[in-house]
Amino acid sequence: MKILSMRRKAAVLLGGGTLILAACGSSSSSSSSSSAQAGCPSGQVEVSNGTGSSASVSCAVATKGGTMTIGTPQEPSSFLADGITDSMTFSYAVDAPISEGLLWYRSTEETSNAKTQADFYQPWLATKVPTTANGLVKTSGCANSAAKLCVTYPLQSGVLWQDGATFTAHDVCDTVNFFWLKYKDKNPTAILSTSGWDQIIKCTEDSPTQVTIDFSTQFGPYLSILTGVGGVLPAKQLEAAFATNGDLEKTPQTVDLSVGSGNPNAFKGTDTLDNIIVGTGPYVLQAYNKTKDIKLVPNKKYWNKAHQPNLDVVDFKIEADTPTQLAEAKAGSIDFGMDYRLRFLKDLQTAAAGGKLAVETIPDSGAEKIDLNLCSQTGTAGKCGATNTGNPALADPKLRKALLEGINRQQIVDTIAAKATVVPADSWLYLGAEYAKSPEVTVTAYDVAKAKSDLDAAGYKLAASCHGGAGRADLTGKCLDLHFVTTSGNQARADAQVAIQQDLQAIGIFIAGNQLETVKAGTLFGPFSGGGVLYNHKFDMAMYTNTMSSPAEPDSYFPGYTCGQIPSAANSGQGQNDTGICDPALDAAFNKARQSVDLSVRTAAYQDAAKILAAALPELPLYQQVTVNSYSTKLKGLKRNDLVWTYNLYDWFCTGGVCQA
Repeated sequence: MKILSMRRKAAVLLGGGTLILAACGSSSSSSSSSSAQAGCPSGQVEVSNGTGSSASVSCAVATKGGTMTIGTPQEPSSFLADGITDSMTFSYAVDAPISEGLLWYRSTEETSNAKTQADFYQPWLATKVPTTANGLVKTSGCANSAAKLCVTYPLQSGVLWQDGATFTAHDVCDTVNFFWLKYKDKNPTAILSTSGWDQIIKCTEDSPTQVTIDFSTQFGPYLSILTGVGGVLPAKQLEAAFATNGDLEKTPQTVDLSVGSGNPNAFKGTDTLDNIIVGTGPYVLQAYNKTKDIKLVPNKKYWNKAHQPNLDVVDFKIEADTPTQLAEAKAGSIDFGMDYRLRFLKDLQTAAAGGKLAVETIPDSGAEKIDLNLCSQTGTAGKCGATNTGNPALADPKLRKALLEGINRQQIVDTIAAKATVVPADSWLYLGAEYAKSPEVTVTAYDVAKAKSDLDAAGYKLAASCHGGAGRADLTGKCLDLHFVTTSGNQARADAQVAIQQDLQAIGIFIAGNQLETVKAGTLFGPFSGGGVLYNHKFDMAMYTNTMSSPAEPDSYFPGYTCGQIPSAANSGQGQNDTGICDPALDAAFNKARQSVDLSVRTAAYQDAAKILAAALPELPLYQQVTVNSYSTKLKGLKRNDLVWTYNLYDWFCTGGVCQA
């Protein structure tokens, strides 16, 4: 899965309510982070019983102790892959107990009736969620006359980084400096995108416990900046790289994480920040054993007294693949299994009948989809760079439409996705932000006859030289065969690849060499500088899941659809627009939405963007994705969040201090 630069489900499929959003800054939320206990007495945590609309909540005394093993079928490519140099969902999950932001996530259940975008957040390293209502957000009268928007964050005091440094406003401003103010678009670290950060013109340390961020525009998604996993980075390590204009992935850092965590078992040594991580969170890195596991131990000096860590060890075990993870969950070898996807839902439900295993389902704010390489289209040619190897025929929107018509997506939902989700509209921007859904964007029907007719009309005729007359030729007479790649180790995708291959072959489109391709997630989603398949445009069709990176915030997709975000050597590989779509009207819609804090303006703009995307079809949406996790019935305190499954690991505990059921 790829997270685009953080996400939330609004009208959930497996239980929940409906979201009605008011303007971005209309909430007066000012609760402190400790209020997240939601009424449980001191020393107790909320325990959910069941999931979805039927779930109930009770309070329980958390048991201290135990080793919890979490299975992950994908190894993070880096500790910086939580939106810094890459965007891997599993990296967010691994980093969440360590690396925090000014604001933090809330559970799916807590936000089912949210009225504002601010309601999706809880204050964390900041003491309040800034809004216009509480006076922390201004669209006029900023101290900096050049600012069109200024956002002030009061900060927690007494917070220690795990290497012993004190967290202050200086860390916040150095994070802003790193992403934009110091380097602009010439960052020596191959960061994924500067989108959003490039709207900042100044960061002011008002005091050690207050910081103000000035924006050049009324930046609508301001809440997404400095938020969540990796939201704030440590100034000490950043400045070590700044001193030599160094790359965070290549600058050696010597750290003793026992100092700030009070845990003698924490990591001590020298490495780069792609292999070690320094945070403020409830757990601290003990060891990273490549291809094997990542071990965390408690931060005994954790600042948030309401959410002290309970477990002795959290061991992220790197699994060979999803079936291996499933087998280990059934055997009790892992206590929490991450992201099996819908393909294994029935298997898990059957295993859960034994009473030792439970299943957690979380509808995602995104879709399983097939990206198409448009990099030879008018307006994009040359922008994708010399690495582009896509089939030029895919630049034709008529071909793309016919491909969508020829895929039986409902059958995929019924047979592969366990009938537990739906086929989305042709533009799926609204998933997780239903306020932005356009009634004019519909679902293309599965229609083999129409797909064939449309291909014939567009000039893609059956040719005797192509697969014995069963295949079609492109407009130059060359057989119209397409390469089809997805991530390895995912049975749902493997099954879907076969089904889609058969569907496309029925309309005369063959897979090149009759060979379906799979690569490791780190290869598919890898950065431009590392030769990643998507960002180097080395594909024809690429299947994966894409989700928001901020709750109810379609601006998450700005890096994925706008012209200036097409990765190439010319822009140092920045951006996530792997399809290469480039439409000035689409850019204008996204820019209009991001330059206003008025949600009615933003809604209309996103609906315009959705209509453009539905007509262009740079990607083929298959179904709304649903995360499927497993956990031991002795594991308590979990809360559902579609963005980061481990976001509240600070409250997890095991009954009797034993995690294995």
